Amino acid sequence: MAVTEISSPAATAAPGKHRAAVATSLPPARGQSFLKLVTTELRKSVDTRSGRVLILAILALAVAALTWQLTHMNSGQQAFDSYLAAASTGVQLLLPVIGVMAMTSEWTQRTALTTFTLSPRRVRVQLAKFVSAIVLSVVVLTATTVLALAATAIGGATGGDGATYAGLGGALAGAYLTTALNVVMGAAFGAVIAQTAVAILVFFVAPTAWALAGPALFKDNADWLDVFGAFGRIAERDLHGMVPETLTAIGVWIVLPTIVGLWASSRREVK
Repeated sequence: MAVTEISSPAATAAPGKHRAAVATSLPPARGQSFLKLVTTELRKSVDTRSGRVLILAILALAVAALTWQLTHMNSGQQAFDSYLAAASTGVQLLLPVIGVMAMTSEWTQRTALTTFTLSPRRVRVQLAKFVSAIVLSVVVLTATTVLALAATAIGGATGGDGATYAGLGGALAGAYLTTALNVVMGAAFGAVIAQTAVAILVFFVAPTAWALAGPALFKDNADWLDVFGAFGRIAERDLHGMVPETLTAIGVWIVLPTIVGLWASSRREVK
């Protein structure tokens, strides 16, 4: 006669209870802090070859512009704000591209699945990308500011009339603010479009097209959507009595694309 082994309910339930006890004894998983996300995104921006090339190109353009300024000095005192304007040309032109690439890289390089698996809260990750782009813009602009200060001192020493740093604080405040807004605008376009080449093209073409065609079509009303005019007034620290026009242009070209980009990124299909 075959003997059937009968296990007791307690013995059967024991492994399950053991697994439950082990599971409850494990420490709860902690999400990444926002500072950690910003640090990670900042490292991703400078670790790529394209990111490093862009930063080096910005600094090279600053050196070239300052060299030209020194070799074509005007008579009189050498003003810091003119050297800063020359040095920051590359920053204003190329640095927003890094903001675009920060937002599009997850989709064009197909790393979104890995990123959003490790950090499922997409809006939080996208905000970290915005912050990292702003931090990088501050660092790069600081480097070009140091170059501008050195060039101003050299120009003042070699020109014979000395250098002037009048309005230094205001010039730096305007430069940092407009640079940050420009980078956020680039990142916003990248968040909306999610394709690097297309986003860069639209970023450069759309506001430029409006700046050229707007005055011909809408006369003075074109100032309401002229983001370059808004940047210029902010950089000069003088809104010329055009506060509503400036805020409207900033809202349409920066705030609105940022909101739409965050919304689209949170719902975009991850492949």
